[in-house]
Amino acid sequence: MVHTFHCECLKSLRDFSKVVDDGGVVIYPTDTVYGIGCDATNENSIIRLYRIKNRELNKSLPVLTHSVEEVDKIAFITPLAEKLCKLFWPGQLTIILKAKTLSTISRYATNIKNRSIAIRIPDDNCIRELIQMTNSKLLIGTSANFSQSPSSKQFIDIDPKLVTKCDAVLRKRTLTESKGESTILDISDEVNPKIVRLGSLPKNKIIEAININL
Repeated sequence: MVHTFHCECLKSLRDFSKVVDDGGVVIYPTDTVYGIGCDATNENSIIRLYRIKNRELNKSLPVLTHSVEEVDKIAFITPLAEKLCKLFWPGQLTIILKAKTLSTISRYATNIKNRSIAIRIPDDNCIRELIQMTNSKLLIGTSANFSQSPSSKQFIDIDPKLVTKCDAVLRKRTLTESKGESTILDISDEVNPKIVRLGSLPKNKIIEAININL
């Protein structure tokens, strides 16, 4: 049975965070699209998430957290990264940074080859509060869909078969407009920064803000 929790109820949010801490795979709303995730430090949960999504294990997963302080614990925040954080976080930009350590979080949330991690602070109070309530403060943040299927801006658009494979769902009683998937910017090699995925944050805004070629 899939349990449903609500953003607007503090107890419900705490109960949902316990599902995450206990190793559950969950579906939740963000400022971009609906996400599916689990504790980013729980490898068993992450492997289960891969199986649920039918996702290839060699495709690393992005991470959500609630503050720059938490990012600083696991990744190097260079002057360029700091500028991007101030301009676009919380918001629709996922930044790929060099990881400080590969032991804190699951290997599936890092790119082992270049020791990097894709991370974002979402512009949504509900999901940030949830992450702050969890033990690890790190939540896997991939779209709530089967691999090769489109992402979902509303809960009603999520494939019911995907929902039934999860442990819990977090809902909002008031619908908010989704801005679409985040833009992913790789600055793990600052000499050659590149956009990995163009999403809801336009390329020109990034170029104007940090004055680099992409």
